[in-house]
Amino acid sequence: MPRRQTDKVLQRKDQILELLKKHGELTTSAIMRLTGMSHSQIFYVLKMLEKEGYIREVRRGKVAYWRFNVEQESGLKEQ
Repeated sequence: MPRRQTDKVLQRKDQILELLKKHGELTTSAIMRLTGMSHSQIFYVLKMLEKEGYIREVRRGKVAYWRFNVEQESGLKEQ
């Protein structure tokens, strides 16, 4: 049975989505600097958002960038 998302996780998801909308794409390290969250907190939320289709990971060499999935924006507004 899937775990229910806590208010904190939902707030983190919203915060990260807003950053990605504003900046276009960011590395995990950049998101850490901008939010003050730990790597594990951010990575958990990023993977959740990726699984839900809101963001996608773009790799350039060893560096992973996270990008907002524009096609999902209409789905966010409906929720």
